[in-house]
Amino acid sequence: MIRGLVRTAVLAPVLGAFWVAQAGVAAESLSVEGAPADSGFNVGTLATIRATLTSPTGDPAADMGRYVVFAEIQYVGTTATVNVQMDRQTEAPPAESGGKGGNRPGVAHFETSWPIPADAPTGLYSVTLQVEDGRAHQVVMRKTLRGFAVYKKLVQISRLDLDRTFYVAGDPIQCQVGIENLTGADLKGLRIEFSNSNYPWISLFSGEKSLAGRETTNPALALKVLRDDVTLPARGEVTLPMMPAGTATFLQGQQVAVMGAGGPARHEKVPLPETDQYTVAVWNHDRTVLYDMGFTKPAIIRTATRDLPKPYDLSFTHRYNSDIDFTKYRQFYAPGETSPAITLDRSHTLYRPGDTVKLTGTLKQLGRTSVLSFQVEVKGQPTLHGRIDDAQFGLSLPLDENTAPPAWTIPASQAPGVYPITVTTDGNDEKSYSQTTLEVAVNNLPSSLLVFCPHEDDEHSYAGLIRAGVEAGIPVEVVIFTGGDVGACERYYSKACGPNEAREFGMVRMEESAEALEHIGLTRDHLHIMGLPDGGSGEIWFHHIKVSDPFLSVYLATDHAPYENILKPNLPFARDAVIELTKQIITRFHPAMIATAHPNERHVDHRTANWFVIKACQELLAEKAIDPSTVILADEAYGAGGYKPAPYRYERAPVFLSGEAAALKQEASWIYQSQDGNLSEGMKKTFDELPREEVHFRIVDWQEHAGWNE
Repeated sequence: MIRGLVRTAVLAPVLGAFWVAQAGVAAESLSVEGAPADSGFNVGTLATIRATLTSPTGDPAADMGRYVVFAEIQYVGTTATVNVQMDRQTEAPPAESGGKGGNRPGVAHFETSWPIPADAPTGLYSVTLQVEDGRAHQVVMRKTLRGFAVYKKLVQISRLDLDRTFYVAGDPIQCQVGIENLTGADLKGLRIEFSNSNYPWISLFSGEKSLAGRETTNPALALKVLRDDVTLPARGEVTLPMMPAGTATFLQGQQVAVMGAGGPARHEKVPLPETDQYTVAVWNHDRTVLYDMGFTKPAIIRTATRDLPKPYDLSFTHRYNSDIDFTKYRQFYAPGETSPAITLDRSHTLYRPGDTVKLTGTLKQLGRTSVLSFQVEVKGQPTLHGRIDDAQFGLSLPLDENTAPPAWTIPASQAPGVYPITVTTDGNDEKSYSQTTLEVAVNNLPSSLLVFCPHEDDEHSYAGLIRAGVEAGIPVEVVIFTGGDVGACERYYSKACGPNEAREFGMVRMEESAEALEHIGLTRDHLHIMGLPDGGSGEIWFHHIKVSDPFLSVYLATDHAPYENILKPNLPFARDAVIELTKQIITRFHPAMIATAHPNERHVDHRTANWFVIKACQELLAEKAIDPSTVILADEAYGAGGYKPAPYRYERAPVFLSGEAAALKQEASWIYQSQDGNLSEGMKKTFDELPREEVHFRIVDWQEHAGWNE
């Protein structure tokens, strides 16, 4: 039963909880719990909210009938509220009662369903329970529950099947698609497309124009129109039967040499079997509105004569990231790099010119003779880039608890690079000799660092720089533009993703980034997320500029950020709103260096993240609110695809990593389980194999070229 909207504003300005004594029941001992029945609800449906009120220790004498519970619902960021009286339930929800039904003594259950208006704003809604003593007409307590999202999903791909699991290269692929209309009106002229690539990660267009002057479709998509004039009846469903959709090809391009049977190796190349996924998209007739997008289950592509090695599908290594053990694998040093007799503190290995390196650790007695002293040498040739001013130095120190640890003060003129420090012990015989090595990296670092990332996991491109800032003690903040709701959502849930799954998957990725940054030393209070839609940055940049015209996300089906623990819940998906929030972040933090994605990246969210940042900086520069000497770094790019290259000039700006810092960065990549962390962990590198450089590019003239991409 749905109660009427009995109130449209808060009863009274109640802060915290108000308690009163009730007939035989200490009101302050009452407790109330509850939650929305789901993560989110479509407009035009019912948002169900449940609550349980418990007396002290379940006192059967408690007069639970005197209490009335209201659900106060509010669109986050506004002041207007709707209060809905909750109905008392005669039976407990099955989960609460262990499946037996019925209320326990001293416990009362409540439920209500709020009819969401068809024109309700999409985004995040908060829920606060208000408990009143109906006899005394007093507020007893208030408690805020987790919120829920309201979304506006018009079309949903309800079924997506391939005709086979195994294909030989060149085989035809057939696909069956079911499409559901979630609205109360007919939808006409829908276009259903099949592609071998995914839109957010690749340009829809080739960058070239046809004879008619229109941009041609990117051939890498291998686009196939399944139907281009589909009518979906109101609340109805249409199934496209199995039909030709494309041709099986090798997308990854992996090749190997093969051995001749009983003879010498043949040096011809044959592709390895591989696992691929395909995309189905539902557009309007003009291909200007993307209603929904889905991914097929994996298919295995191979040659007619080669089905080995069997390719693995993407699967998770760990149930939770807390299960990852970062210590057991760490016997990966080459002989001579470590010694059981010398244990050095390796937690601080990244420095700046002028810093002092202090060697601390423990020494064990070797052989029959006690170790008398040890030698510290900084060898003349670093691993990468530059030389040490003095070829070497040594310290002979007695093994005395009162002896200060040996130290090397890095000259202010020291060239950035990676430098090995060799620690040796000297005793009276050969048995008392031992040696170990510690790498330190020297970098010129800014006084503060602000990192802007397109998605959760893209902070990994700057993990070494972030770690260097953490070890140097400089202020570091990380901001992520999108919620990452699309990337591998179907893989995570093993089903097609609706808005609730997409939103919850975005939260999975947010937590992964927080844990990965914690692993490299940056606490989660320095991570901030805007919650923009994954894959939607281009639409926001080009077609949804004003706050009054936000972009309706394909997966989230909202036009405002529907997450709770983000920078600004219900941030409009509009360019002006994103630029303004970016400016606020930069103005508050005043970074000496900003790191972000490259403007020539084929992924729409990556290049647009750069555009958001630089446009914000250019506007702040015009307002004299930012130092024109602020350094802006871009990470490595993989090509602009079919998009116009940026006009900037770049200077290579590498960050050097010690082996220990490189190992931390490698370990952090395993935490992104939803983004192939299992593959990263399976391909872990030894100490010597880890790269000691993190490549970035300084955008020399970011202050110029305003408007080139508008």
